[in-house]
Amino acid sequence: MGLILGLPLVLGSVYLCMLLSGQKLQDYIDYPSLIIVLGGSIGSAAIGSGFGSVFKLPALYIQAILPYPTKQELVVVDMKRMADKARSGGLPALTSEIPVAPNEFVRRGIKLLVAGTDSEIVRTILEAELSSAETRHGLNTSFLDAMAAYFPTFGMLGTVLGIVQAMGNLDDMAALGTALAIALLTTLYGVFFANVFVLPVSAKLKTKNATEALVKGMYIDGFLAIQAGSTSDTIDKVMKSYVDEKTRARIEGGKVGKNKVDKHIEYTTYMNPQDQERAMALMAEVKKETEAKNLGIDDVKLMLAELINEADDKTLMKDFSNEFMKFKPVKKLPKGSKRKGSKKKKSGAGAAKKRKIADD
Repeated sequence: MGLILGLPLVLGSVYLCMLLSGQKLQDYIDYPSLIIVLGGSIGSAAIGSGFGSVFKLPALYIQAILPYPTKQELVVVDMKRMADKARSGGLPALTSEIPVAPNEFVRRGIKLLVAGTDSEIVRTILEAELSSAETRHGLNTSFLDAMAAYFPTFGMLGTVLGIVQAMGNLDDMAALGTALAIALLTTLYGVFFANVFVLPVSAKLKTKNATEALVKGMYIDGFLAIQAGSTSDTIDKVMKSYVDEKTRARIEGGKVGKNKVDKHIEYTTYMNPQDQERAMALMAEVKKETEAKNLGIDDVKLMLAELINEADDKTLMKDFSNEFMKFKPVKKLPKGSKRKGSKKKKSGAGAAKKRKIADD
């Protein structure tokens, strides 16, 4: 929004000056000046940060535009829900949280808890990931800050070159005016690019980096508290200490975290560890095969039928299977069978029973 509001105002002011002075757009375009400012600034910044940083620029701009996906208030709600699950069903019950975790950092944290990893090792691993992410983000913003510093500098270099050119044409007033205009245009380019396209993006990325570090710090403290057996009320108080009063009021008013968990995920919470592991493995396999476009509706039905046959609690697994078939990504799969190497339907009572269970 800042770019949408700010850039038209700056360009509109330039256009107004052009109208008042009777100038044309071409009078503000000078390709040698652009080459000096853009080429010199990007090249010098790449020398300091590595040329690969230049190719990261589009991704950095996208990161600056997109909001950070996880908000602090949602962390409070998530941690409290996980604490309740861990208190009632033990740490293995958190397995059902893995598919709905907001990012890989949280998934890895949950997996460490489920695996029974020592608390100090959990802290060391997660804090190392946090530190590594902050370092990477710092390198990116350092590259942008370097560019922002070089832009005005190379603008001044172009200005000096223009003045030198002007001093060599003191007898030709027309050439003198052109040279001075070019000199000032180079400074204009340097200041414009630095303050409109680079410094705001760097500042936004630094803000997002601070937000990400805060959110990940909340998750680390929450995971360690859950592992220590703290109650959900205790964790709720710890998590709320990270947020401001306005956000805390929204959380306590029940206006945060109303997104429903998919029904089939909820069913896995009530399964025994063996069935839960089987269901999670099936969901992971379906996701992988779906991304590879090797799966059809019939393939999923057959996989679910086999899952039900292997389950300890077949009734609960049937409920899970019925809800999984209603899952949006599954409903969008093409009809028929697409799985590579899939066998033809076998005849006989066993195959008929499987197909019947799948159809049910």
